[in-house]
Amino acid sequence: MARFKEWDTSAVYSYANQWIEKSLMDGSSLLWPSEEIWTTDNLNAFRACFIDNTDESAEAFETKLKGQLSGQKSEVVQLACELVYLYLLFPSSISYRRKKELLKTIASFANLLLDDQNNALTALEHGIGGPGIAYNTRRYNEIRYIAIFADTVLQMSEEERKELAADHLKVRGLLDKLKEEGNPLSRHILLHLFYPDQYERMASASHKQQIVEAFLDMLDEDSIPVDVDERILAIRKQLSDILCEPDLDFYRSPLMECWDYGDHETDVLPIQGLEIKKQIVIYGPPGTGKTHEAKELAERFIRQETLRQWGAGKFFKNQNNIDELVQQRVRRVQFHPGYGYEDFIRGMQLEQNRTVYKNGVFLQVLEDVKAAENGIGKGLPFVFILDEMNRADLSRVLGECFSLLEDRESEVLLAGQDGNSFSLAVPDNLYIIGTMNLIDQSLEQVDFALRRRFLWFFRGFEREDLISLVKTKWERWPQKYGKPRQWSRVEEEFEVLADRCVRINTLIANHELMGPLYVIGHTYFSDVVSFAQKYIYSQPGVQQVLWNRKGQGRGPISGLWNYSLAPLLEQYLSGADAYERKLLMQQAKDIFLKGQE
Repeated sequence: MARFKEWDTSAVYSYANQWIEKSLMDGSSLLWPSEEIWTTDNLNAFRACFIDNTDESAEAFETKLKGQLSGQKSEVVQLACELVYLYLLFPSSISYRRKKELLKTIASFANLLLDDQNNALTALEHGIGGPGIAYNTRRYNEIRYIAIFADTVLQMSEEERKELAADHLKVRGLLDKLKEEGNPLSRHILLHLFYPDQYERMASASHKQQIVEAFLDMLDEDSIPVDVDERILAIRKQLSDILCEPDLDFYRSPLMECWDYGDHETDVLPIQGLEIKKQIVIYGPPGTGKTHEAKELAERFIRQETLRQWGAGKFFKNQNNIDELVQQRVRRVQFHPGYGYEDFIRGMQLEQNRTVYKNGVFLQVLEDVKAAENGIGKGLPFVFILDEMNRADLSRVLGECFSLLEDRESEVLLAGQDGNSFSLAVPDNLYIIGTMNLIDQSLEQVDFALRRRFLWFFRGFEREDLISLVKTKWERWPQKYGKPRQWSRVEEEFEVLADRCVRINTLIANHELMGPLYVIGHTYFSDVVSFAQKYIYSQPGVQQVLWNRKGQGRGPISGLWNYSLAPLLEQYLSGADAYERKLLMQQAKDIFLKGQE
């Protein structure tokens, strides 16, 4: 079963079930149970004012919706409120406070009230999954999709509606038929909410595809279902038998590490690029988590390949051995301006107060790969991480081994000590992940010969990555600061922070003196967590931590600006005209500390 069980989510599934089996049958409301609002007339009115009258301004969603609903009867406002309610039923990434605030605001357009004790409203407290940042940015399309689905159902006869609700395949077929360009996430969400025993609690089609790719070998080739959801259901049944766990969760260990490679909107994921080319580079501005991603990618790639080669039975029965095996097969070296051929390949090195001729890091890794062929992990991959590649002279570091990165079937002859030489080749099961900061060396300066030997994946600032990072850091509350303050009490303030980080990075990306390569990475902004926790410890009764009631930055925000962000921007603008530098610094400060344009 794919139902979420970490906390009581029965109300979530109950109200989703009520909507398809009751509201779409007799028109009854979820939030106002005694009233009938789900009618074709109300949906036609909503279509005219919302779907056919899009508002693409930069105003807040509530402001735009108020204008669109202006002049509509109360039943249409109630319908709009319940469409937003259905949109909010799944996500755990939106706070309960924000959900209630949004629904109450919409209800107020028709002078309607929503009681905090309303059972339907309290069902929104936790949510059951994180649909990703795209769910927020595509809010209009998601609500539109739900509305069109409801309208299509209500136009059916009563008998057709009953048959539809009782058959998940018919509902899936209708949802797929209504899909338009953009692949609405609500397609996956509604299927899970209605039929949690058949569909995973996932909003992402790419996540489903990643699961299928990771575990497809478990299924009999002659009976593999065509539909991706049916494939996952078949995989779930196999894994449940192997792990003796009927309620397993693909978003939890030990399954997540085998397939989850991130939410980046790309045609090819980095892990797929690693399979295709064996060598990739993750590049972008500083502080965007490239090294962290490289480490996680290396470990998950090894786990996936081990799963493929060993099969699920052997893989999951040897979890302790696999954890150790993964650690042994990841190597990492950090380049710097003084790093040379003798460090990476071989040459004279200082060892115990004497100079000796010895192998460098690369040759040591090749020796480890060769030695491992006699152990339990024969044939499994090694991953070599070249961190901050741009900081070294790569042509000098790699020397004659440069060609081996492109042609692994060839060998090169290396000069040895005392005139002895030996041949060298790169084994097929060695994979390379590089990281590169483009502020230090622009992509235009990268040697074309180096370019063609790697696939390149850009990483910039991501709002969702920032929220995830600060939440993780917040929940690691230092013992020296006493009793921790719950994340839910500060979540809204960090949402405001994330919005301002987006705005300051938009300013940087659009500025002619900097551009997209100079945006500030989320790791820089995440330092505010330490400022905030210390601030709470020194002022235990404080309610607002990051912002005052006027939305201006308090101590943690001004501290982050003064000691981290401002010095960084000053460095970026060191070559700019003094007036230009002062103007941009003031703009950035006003955006970050005051929320001004």
